[in-house]
Amino acid sequence: MSNLTTNNDEKIFSSSLIVIAICFAIAFFGFGYVLVKLPEITPEQIEIYQKGTACIKKHWRYALILTHILTFVLIPLAMRIFYQALNNLKLPLKTIFASQLGLAFIMVSIASEIGWHVTQCWYYQNDFTMLNFMFYFFLISGFALWADGLSQETNTITNIINVIFALSLLAVSILYPIGYKNNEPSLKVPIYIALTLVFTVLTYRGYKIIQDWKIIFFPIFSVGVNLSFVFLLDKYGGTPEHPQIFYNALFHILHDLAGTEAGVAIFTWLVYHKGILQTQKNTSNET
Repeated sequence: MSNLTTNNDEKIFSSSLIVIAICFAIAFFGFGYVLVKLPEITPEQIEIYQKGTACIKKHWRYALILTHILTFVLIPLAMRIFYQALNNLKLPLKTIFASQLGLAFIMVSIASEIGWHVTQCWYYQNDFTMLNFMFYFFLISGFALWADGLSQETNTITNIINVIFALSLLAVSILYPIGYKNNEPSLKVPIYIALTLVFTVLTYRGYKIIQDWKIIFFPIFSVGVNLSFVFLLDKYGGTPEHPQIFYNALFHILHDLAGTEAGVAIFTWLVYHKGILQTQKNTSNET
C-alpha cells in the first residue's frame, strides 16, 4: 500500500469554509423548497403502474439494473484514485476533500435515479417527480464539488464560481415545481444549462491539472454521447400510452453506459495516469 502524505496544518474553519457554507445554505434552501412543493409519487406514475403496459421486464430490466449498479463500483474506484492522485500532485487537503464529497454526492444522485426508474417500472420518462429532481440536484451538486476539488487555489474567482453554482441550483429548485404544476418541460432547460456550466469548469480544471488534451473525451462522452441517447429516447422511446420497450431500454442503457459512465471512467484513467503512474515513474527515476 502506498504511503500518502497530507498537510495537516490546514485550518478547518477558514474564510473559504464560510463561502462554501453560504453556497450550501443557498442550494439546500432550494432543495427544501422542492421537498415541500412536489408530491412524492404523482398520480400519473400510479396510473402507469396500474395499467402495466409501459413496464420493462425480464432481461432488459436486469441489464438496466446492472448498468446503474455499475456506478457504485466505478465511483468508489474513482474516489480512491482521485484521493491518491491529487495528494501526489500536492493539491490542498480541502480541495481533495471537496472532490471526495462531490463523488459521494454523485452516488446519492444515482441512488435517487434508481428510485426514480423503479417508480416508473424502469420505463424511461423524464417527468417532473421528486426523485427525478433529487437526481439532478445531487448530480449538479456532485459535479460542482468535484470541480471545486480540482481547483489548485482558492481565490475570488473560485468563490464567485461556487456562488454561481449555488444560485444555479436555487434557480433550478424554484423553476422545477413551476414546471411540474404547469406541465412545462422547457423549465427543465436550466438544469441542462447548469450541468453544462459545471462540466465546462470541471473539464477546464481537469486539464489544468493533467495537461492532457484527451480530457476533452470526458465531456464528449458524459455530455455529448449522453444527451444524444437522451434525444433518441425522446424521439423513439415511446410513451406510456404507446410504449416502445426495445428502444426505450436500449437507449436508456447506452445513455448511461456509453455516456456518463464512460466519461467518468476516461477522466479517472487520465488522472490515474498523471497522478499515480507518472508520479511513480518520476520517483523511481530519481532514485
